[in-house]
Amino acid sequence: MNEVKIILEDNQLDTLRNTIYISLIDEINRARKDVGLEKRYMNKKEICEYLHVANNTLDKWLELGLPRIMIGGSIRYDKRSIDEWMKQFLQK
Repeated sequence: MNEVKIILEDNQLDTLRNTIYISLIDEINRARKDVGLEKRYMNKKEICEYLHVANNTLDKWLELGLPRIMIGGSIRYDKRSIDEWMKQFLQK
């Protein structure tokens, strides 16, 4: 097996560690966003993106009872509640 050794000064090693750390954090955040883990409560646009549906489709689902939270004039959608609501439509 071939082995490559790299010798770095302390400041170079710190810079390398920081660069790798920042890259990992960016990738973790991107992955969390891709799978919808970033937010629990979302606005209408965000919940449409999460469900991969158009605004009109979401409006129809609201008529069918899709859960939403209304506080004052603001409406938010709870991902957990919506995921539970969707389970009733599972077809076997």
